[in-house]
Amino acid sequence: MAKKFNASQLRSKLTQIQNKQRSAVNRYNQKVREYNRKVTHAVNNYNQAVRQHNARVKANRQRLNSAIARLNSQTSIRYSATTTSSYRLYQSYQELDNRFESGYLNDRYGDWVDLAEREAANSAELSKSLQVPAESSQFLGPAITSSISNELKGISEDLDNRWKGAIFSLNPQNPDAARHFCTSSREVIVQLIELKASDEEVKENYPRIKLTENGKPSRRSKIEYLLHRNQRDALADFTEADIEDIMLLFRDFNNGTHGSAGKYSYDQLLKLKNRVEDSIKYLYQVAYH
Repeated sequence: MAKKFNASQLRSKLTQIQNKQRSAVNRYNQKVREYNRKVTHAVNNYNQAVRQHNARVKANRQRLNSAIARLNSQTSIRYSATTTSSYRLYQSYQELDNRFESGYLNDRYGDWVDLAEREAANSAELSKSLQVPAESSQFLGPAITSSISNELKGISEDLDNRWKGAIFSLNPQNPDAARHFCTSSREVIVQLIELKASDEEVKENYPRIKLTENGKPSRRSKIEYLLHRNQRDALADFTEADIEDIMLLFRDFNNGTHGSAGKYSYDQLLKLKNRVEDSIKYLYQVAYH
């Protein structure tokens, strides 16, 4: 037999049902509001990141274009090999950027393209700075320091010590500062490549290898091996141009054909440090990420 309810019990039962419904609706609405807040927060963060990225890209592009324009304005050229290499690096960057903008390279290459743009700008700014002969009285400024901290030490204690020695040599009072810095820095860059792409490893694992006259893998082959391993071979042309630009820079300084090796201003030494330091950061991304 069905249970009978009087009017009071029925109203109480209906009230309980309504309260449960309201509670369920409130819980649902609360979850919807929390979800909407999270979505709104995520969208706002994304939009902020996009705006910051676009602003950074615009600033980097302006910096690069300005550096190239200033270099083009020179009526006489010192360090011709370094200057010519800077132009080649700029052209290589433009080719890489065109690939990215055309969609040939997908969005995951965006950070790499940004790094490449910085490399090209650093090269052009250093080349422009070197066009002006420096007076010894221009050796003014605080001690030059490095922003590379744990990266090299995590790879090799020797690399870390070599880089610290290179930075230490960049004392404006050192009459051979630039040459000492370039000698030590060159070894850092060579070893960064060698530790991840030794002759034996490349010969054994890279079928497209090209050998030098001495029977060793070419630097291009080592770069391709590093990038191919990470499926980023589209960056090989720029990476090769970037390393070649640095090596030409080192040769230009070490040749000592431009007068007294000590005749570099504080600003020139700082730009030299920035150029090499950022190239080490770029190569670190190539070989160790």
